[in-house]
Amino acid sequence: MESKLLNVIEEQVAVQFTGKVNVLASFNRQFLGQIYFKNGDIIQVTFHHQKGLKAFYQILVDEYSLQSFEYVVEPELVDESERKIHYPYAVLKNKLGEVLKLYRESLKLRPPDNIKIILDAEFLEDSLEVTPQEYDVLMTLTDWNNPHDLYQHCELLDHEITLALVSLRKKGALKILAPRQE
Repeated sequence: MESKLLNVIEEQVAVQFTGKVNVLASFNRQFLGQIYFKNGDIIQVTFHHQKGLKAFYQILVDEYSLQSFEYVVEPELVDESERKIHYPYAVLKNKLGEVLKLYRESLKLRPPDNIKIILDAEFLEDSLEVTPQEYDVLMTLTDWNNPHDLYQHCELLDHEITLALVSLRKKGALKILAPRQE
């Protein structure tokens, strides 16, 4: 996969860039997010309502899904206090292949956006253990019960959310409400 973003990032890493790369929608140049660099290290990423590693990988997953973005490089002073990502670029890039593979595999399991997912009260009374990812999904479901919102507001990567939903469904923790047929 040839990635325009990875080419831009590699240029900034090579020259020890400090500043940000703005992510814009190609069709209307709407601002979607930015990647912050400090001395060639990626220290923070924002994309839509997401931040950190999730935002970084989400841009690349969207680019892989054939969404088109423009990238505008802006030299700027960036404070170290902005740092939320502590991995070198080589580690982030190495993990990308795995993230894309898991994303592709989980697409067929992703729930449709027109349903509602609610917690089963009986599950809360049971003493079944939940994984940290399942816990994050359960916490997000207390505020957002439709899949689109869940995927937007949960800090996990999309494939992690999908796998946690599948696992929680198998444990009987979730109830699915289908849309009304009229």
